Amino acid sequence: MIPQIDKDELPPTLTDRRDDPHEAAWNKFLLNITKARSRDGKQDQADDGGGLIGPLVGQQKLKALGQLVMAGIPMQLRQYIWLELSHADSLKEPSAYESYIREEVDPAEIDAIVNDVPRTLTQSRSFYTNKGFERLKEVLVAFVAKYDNLGYTQGLNSIAGYLLLAIPQNEEAFWMLCKMVDEYFPEEYFARENAMTGPLADVIVLRSYVRELMPQLAKHMDDLDIGPQHTVPVRWFFTAFSNVLGEDALMRVWDIWLCLPGQKTFLFNVALALLMQNASGLLACETEGEYWSYMDDKDQCKVDGDAEWVNKLIKAAVELRKELQKVGERRAWEAKLLRRKVGSCEALYSPDEMRPGSGGHAPDNGR
Repeated sequence: MIPQIDKDELPPTLTDRRDDPHEAAWNKFLLNITKARSRDGKQDQADDGGGLIGPLVGQQKLKALGQLVMAGIPMQLRQYIWLELSHADSLKEPSAYESYIREEVDPAEIDAIVNDVPRTLTQSRSFYTNKGFERLKEVLVAFVAKYDNLGYTQGLNSIAGYLLLAIPQNEEAFWMLCKMVDEYFPEEYFARENAMTGPLADVIVLRSYVRELMPQLAKHMDDLDIGPQHTVPVRWFFTAFSNVLGEDALMRVWDIWLCLPGQKTFLFNVALALLMQNASGLLACETEGEYWSYMDDKDQCKVDGDAEWVNKLIKAAVELRKELQKVGERRAWEAKLLRRKVGSCEALYSPDEMRPGSGGHAPDNGR
């Protein structure tokens, strides 16, 4: 049931990976959908609305799909499942992408993109050998052409880079990026004139949940004089963890975030789950400096691991769903408060500039 695609069209990342342990379960699920279509007299995907999965009707189908998505979507299927369940195709305009990549863009935006592209996914040989940098530049230039009111902001490069790993076609990855910006982040989240109030508000909202669910850690942060806006590096949110988690963990997080109903705030679950996993190390920090050193040190702050670690992270994040209520309301309120104070904020386009005493160095986009 895995769609047949010319392997020459796929990045090495999609062809050289080991067999996915969940592939058989997905094949069975998709085969059942094909059989159901046949019973209903629908000969192909187009007959019931298109897509591998089709309409999400029936509790049994929804439950089975949810379990499969939470266990992980096989890499060969991600492009199809992400695009279908996120409804990214709804944004598509005929010939628009070709128009965007030919459109004249502010040279300053091009310079910013060209500066960041070589620092994106530097650890991924497959990204490099498949002309990932050229493809990433094209997608980001098209994005700036479409969203001239937003412009280019650091963080978009790593998000788009990982999309290109999962979605081989540049245009499809572009529309998925547009869908994420339009509907998975709050409005104007990446707008420069907002001085990063959206991501900052998210960090502050996260602190409110830390107070409720991890009071000991919240008190320790207060004792160390860690302000709510510095609870975690702001890049956790505005890169959608693409600059934080390892590839396997990130893909699993995005599977749920992009595909399951009611999970557009799932990044908060992941942030809390990471803090819970790192609570003992953070509680051992005796100064603000030690806190930030811990956060910056991937050997100390656990943000990647083997398959068992990834499964535990996803399980912990999913189990937090009932605990995180009214996330949208909280983040809208905090963003409103921050916009009122924006005149007193410094430019915060590098996530590390958020940290007191960081020296304002550019973030490492090499994850």
